[in-house]
Amino acid sequence: MNNQTLNELLEKLNINEISNSALSLLDNSETRYIKDLKVNLSKTLRSDNLDNKTNLLVALSVAVNNKNNFLIYFFSNECKNNGATDEEIAEAVACASLLAANNVFYRFRHFMNSEDYNKIPAGVKMNIMMNPVTGKKTFELMSLVVSAVNGCEQCVTSHEASLMKLGMSKEEVFEGVRTGSIVASLDRIIF
Repeated sequence: MNNQTLNELLEKLNINEISNSALSLLDNSETRYIKDLKVNLSKTLRSDNLDNKTNLLVALSVAVNNKNNFLIYFFSNECKNNGATDEEIAEAVACASLLAANNVFYRFRHFMNSEDYNKIPAGVKMNIMMNPVTGKKTFELMSLVVSAVNGCEQCVTSHEASLMKLGMSKEEVFEGVRTGSIVASLDRIIF
């Protein structure tokens, strides 16, 4: 049973063969988790509260953040198939890179809880955030989700507040975070 389900999952991801031991270990057992992964992946490919392009750009930004070439390739193709331009795809990549810097920086400030560090200017260029080609809502959502994956409470809180001011619903935010969590779970076994 698992072999067929695994093959269906790999086919959905456009992967021809098992390429790592983690996935092999799941396939060699009676676990039903591969079926869960397949269902969860299907949830990232369509969205109830976000348009598909936005949802897939979020997924791509997490795949880039996690440096997962299989998932980067898969989600960049899915983004294109759902109308994303090369500029929008590049911005999802750039967002993941920028947030890698910001999440480290702002987690440090948060951990230190020191007014001395909070007074020092960040000195990190973030011009891409000012006028994103994906639109402010999508860029903020990608930023929030990558920040959640990276565990930066201060960034998550800040981006969520920005999204609320921009009129995004809590259901949309929640769906974006769920997509990021599913991509992060896939990243642990698809590499």
